[in-house]
Amino acid sequence: MSKLQVDDIVNKSDNGAPGFPYGAVITGVITATTFSGNATTASGLSGTPNITVGNIVGVALTLSGNLTVNGTQTIINTTNLEITDPLVGIGSGNTTDAQADGDGIQIYGATNKTLTFNNTKKAFETNVAWATTDTRFISVAEKLVRVDGNTVSLVYNTTGANIGFATNPSGNITLAVTGIPTSSDFDNHVITFSVFVNQTGTARSCTAVTLNGVTPTIKFAGGSLGAAISGVTTTSGFDIYSFTGINTVGSASTTANYAVLGVVNGGFR
Repeated sequence: MSKLQVDDIVNKSDNGAPGFPYGAVITGVITATTFSGNATTASGLSGTPNITVGNIVGVALTLSGNLTVNGTQTIINTTNLEITDPLVGIGSGNTTDAQADGDGIQIYGATNKTLTFNNTKKAFETNVAWATTDTRFISVAEKLVRVDGNTVSLVYNTTGANIGFATNPSGNITLAVTGIPTSSDFDNHVITFSVFVNQTGTARSCTAVTLNGVTPTIKFAGGSLGAAISGVTTTSGFDIYSFTGINTVGSASTTANYAVLGVVNGGFR
């Protein structure tokens, strides 16, 4: 028999579905109103054409392989969501910081609470205050660069610790700072750096600062180095020379745009 044409197929008792103990090979399309019962073994669900369904409703679903979901929205209605991965990625299609602007996490409520990335500020921002379970002060220690000589070289660190220590200078000191960012994301920044001077019999001063090789004129408090150190420094003890570089133009493309202000605190002995 090459073709079977029927309207309905029922079991022998005419009260249910027939059985196919040896299976059935279907080369066309199966259309059904519902599928019910348990599938103890299912194989061969692959190939062309693809298997397409509208909605899948079940009690539990376990996948042993990868899951890819395409579409515009994924809704998960669960009481708890647990993720084993230690890193959760958001915005994987982004290739620039500008595309990441506004990406983050939103918590729904009477007013939504957000933690998002702000590309203009180059930082995360939140629309609610941060709170901790304790009120405490955390001690902070900054690393310094120790130099036994007259040139203190610092590689600028945007997170701090831009401190030099001249332990035994034989003359006046030059503070040479390198590694200051020149990219556009460092526009409109202020930089700070200091040098501690251990005076060993003759008062030595920090008379020069270089920023990525550029030597600006230091604008000392009082109008001059002499005015800044008058009655302040010592010949045996410690003096502190603190500098602030203000980008007066805005562009970080060259350190020549920084005006350097100097303040001296001394006589520590």
